[in-house]
Amino acid sequence: MSPKRATIAERREKLILKAASQRTLLAQDIAPLGKPLTIAYRGFQLVRYVRQHPILMLGVTTAISVIRPTRVLKWLKTGFSALNLARSVSDILIKK
Repeated sequence: MSPKRATIAERREKLILKAASQRTLLAQDIAPLGKPLTIAYRGFQLVRYVRQHPILMLGVTTAISVIRPTRVLKWLKTGFSALNLARSVSDILIKK
């Protein structure tokens, strides 16, 4: 084997070992995020499902309104406040 090929083969081995080490470190760093990401993914699945079946959301909202109208009004007030806050924050972030 030529010296140039030997050098390249040696460098390749070192790079392969370095990549394996980096993959191990990355896996260790990402491990604590597994559970929160799973919960977030399930939340996105729920939102997607509700978007595909809007009549379901309408039925649930109607049932809750009939059972506890004062609670629904509190939820609407909180939701409206949260929506305004989100819009304000997004406006601030977009301007930067």
